[in-house]
Amino acid sequence: MKINELTKFALTLGLIPWIPAFILYKHGLHSIALGLLGVFIFLSLLCFMFKGFASVFKKALDKTGAFLGRYLAIVVLVIGYIIAVVPTGLLMKLVKRDRLVLKKPKVQTYWKKFENNNSNYEYQF
Repeated sequence: MKINELTKFALTLGLIPWIPAFILYKHGLHSIALGLLGVFIFLSLLCFMFKGFASVFKKALDKTGAFLGRYLAIVVLVIGYIIAVVPTGLLMKLVKRDRLVLKKPKVQTYWKKFENNNSNYEYQF
């Protein structure tokens, strides 16, 4: 990796925790906020001083991010499906409501009659 890229990585690593630390500080969690800033600034300084450490640390974070990106999205979608879609489907079955009209009635024609009492075509679009 280029040294310029590792320097950008070290700067980014030092800037990452400022917003979460500010939020924690505002909520009265001063020691956690300062600890978070201290850890990230320490890692940033290590990356500035030792380019080998920065390279290894960046590769480890890239692999961790790829792993989380691959599997975390699936987990979140499954949890969302279980929380939102399954209860809705069960509720619709309990109420016996068929919004998609999947169970067709036995009729001669499936055409629906449409009566338009308002024949004003001025606002048709």
